[in-house]
Amino acid sequence: MARLLPPQLFFLLTLVVIIHPSYGLKHLKGIALVDEVCRHTSHNEYCVDTIIPKPPLSGERIASTTLGWAQIKALEVGTIIASLLNDSSSILPVAKNPLQAKELLQICWDSNMNTMEDLWIASSLLYNKIINPMIARLYHAANTTRVCQDGLKGTSFTALAAKIEDIIKLCEICVVSTNFFVNGAH
Repeated sequence: MARLLPPQLFFLLTLVVIIHPSYGLKHLKGIALVDEVCRHTSHNEYCVDTIIPKPPLSGERIASTTLGWAQIKALEVGTIIASLLNDSSSILPVAKNPLQAKELLQICWDSNMNTMEDLWIASSLLYNKIINPMIARLYHAANTTRVCQDGLKGTSFTALAAKIEDIIKLCEICVVSTNFFVNGAH
């Protein structure tokens, strides 16, 4: 039986396709640019494995793509949290104290909603090339996401924690690649 996408994910994917800016301001050889951008991040291996170079590749395209991926990850996190909050029986296998787990998940839900807002605004700012406020939104999104990440330490919500970690990494890659096209480094 075919599995349908959650409505939120379908909506996000549709928006990404419709409003995805296709830039090509600064051209570099794909792998060299990816390597250079990734060398400036805290998670070099994750960055290299995540960015799939397609010509013409630029710092701006990497920023746009990683921002879109961060939005998708945030939507996935929201879907996971909503499922856990709506089905108390799914919390029992991973939480010693279900009430504390629900409180933590509610905190994660709230922080994820703020993160999604920041990512959507950052996307609009990137599209309009309003860079400094965009970078500020990305830092805020990553820091807000860390609130949930810190709460999840020592819990068994490993799938959720992994997706949250991806959001933080993608925000960083977006900031670094933005610096490449803004500062003319590449």
